[in-house]
Amino acid sequence: MKAFPGMIATLGSAALLACAAVEPAAAAPMPASTPGTRAQAPSAEAGAPEATASEPWTLAQPTLPRAELLRQLLAQAPSLAEARALRDAAGARGDALRAGSQEFTAQAQLQQRRVDEPPDNGRYAEWQLQLNRPLRLPAQARADGELADALALQAREAQLGARRDLLDQLLRAWFDTQLADADAQLARASAQALDRQAGMVQRRQQLGDASRLEFDLVRAEQARAAAAALQAQGRAASQRAALLARWPLLAADPGLRGDPASAAELLGAPAEGEALRERVLEHSATLAQARSAVRQAQAQADQARAARTPQPTVGAYLGSDRGGRERIVGLQLQVPLGGAARAAGERAALAELDAAQWRLQELRMRVLEQAQSLSAQARAQARAAQALMQAAQSQQAALARTQRAWELGEAGAADWLLARRNALDMRMQALQARFDAARMNTLLRLQEGLLDEDGAGAPAPRP
Repeated sequence: MKAFPGMIATLGSAALLACAAVEPAAAAPMPASTPGTRAQAPSAEAGAPEATASEPWTLAQPTLPRAELLRQLLAQAPSLAEARALRDAAGARGDALRAGSQEFTAQAQLQQRRVDEPPDNGRYAEWQLQLNRPLRLPAQARADGELADALALQAREAQLGARRDLLDQLLRAWFDTQLADADAQLARASAQALDRQAGMVQRRQQLGDASRLEFDLVRAEQARAAAAALQAQGRAASQRAALLARWPLLAADPGLRGDPASAAELLGAPAEGEALRERVLEHSATLAQARSAVRQAQAQADQARAARTPQPTVGAYLGSDRGGRERIVGLQLQVPLGGAARAAGERAALAELDAAQWRLQELRMRVLEQAQSLSAQARAQARAAQALMQAAQSQQAALARTQRAWELGEAGAADWLLARRNALDMRMQALQARFDAARMNTLLRLQEGLLDEDGAGAPAPRP
């Protein structure tokens, strides 16, 4: 499966190819007719365009944010800055583990000795200097190094996970805002078209070619369409305000048009079967963090096992007794005797390792379940979007025929308004299905690691 062309270079940037559905053009005033009869529809030569099923209308396409905007968003995101800081902290802790906590300890002792019995009676100044250091055994050094590597790996995987979480939130909000804008455009275009048609009906009613009932029905539908357009515009404004408050850099793309090149990929067929399974197992951020947790637990168990062998402490000392009459030089060795606490610590570390391994298995099943479910939903939504698009085209054709029948007096205004409302509803359903398919496809590709790209467009190296 290929990655998105524009965004997969750091996630191309998105928008709404703002194509709202075009309602049938308003017809010119119908010529007057004799009482009791309805005038024939004017011909195209008479200057009144006639709505037909072939009249062009399109639906908005979901897209992805532009690459340069997305790079800036990721660079300035507080959550990713936090992840980078935690990665630096993990690196510093790893350096401390590799260096070891064993340090030299210096001691100085001064004392005064008093002897009351001759022949050595008198006061003597005495002192002693001592320097010692615990020794780190090779097994303990290896365990500390493995734990340092595990901490660094876990921090890198956490950083990748934070990046994916941020992209997940951003793309969900982006698609919701694009869809709200597209709904608003569709509702506004429908209301405007109905306004034109209401004017036509009013003129026909004045000429006696339409009844007052028909005029009232159209006016009522006109008010309903205007209210629906206002509600849709309110929802779009609310979504856009929330999006720009959370990611203000997206204001640089005021129309939320994004990267048009990403539209085709968003509606492409997602992976399935073994290919999807292997890609998700390899690139899932959730599983990567769980695997790094297992590695850290293994390193801590190795540390506990190595700690069963106590670390000896060696030192040397130099002293002066009886006012310098005696000089002392010596070596010192201390070996703690391990007890039950060390054995209990090892058992606890092994139990935590066992828990981490079971947790990894559970997460593996959950991630595969979610990926397979997303893949099935994305495919189903893509097929549904195609079917609804065909249904919308058929409904548009039915609307054109119903409008023609109403103009010829073969159908009532209620039939025409119902057909018109059904056509608009079908278009909105097709639009919703299209965005649902794009959203699920994108989230699935995010799980597959297809959006893990650096600024140059090359795949980001995994630790």
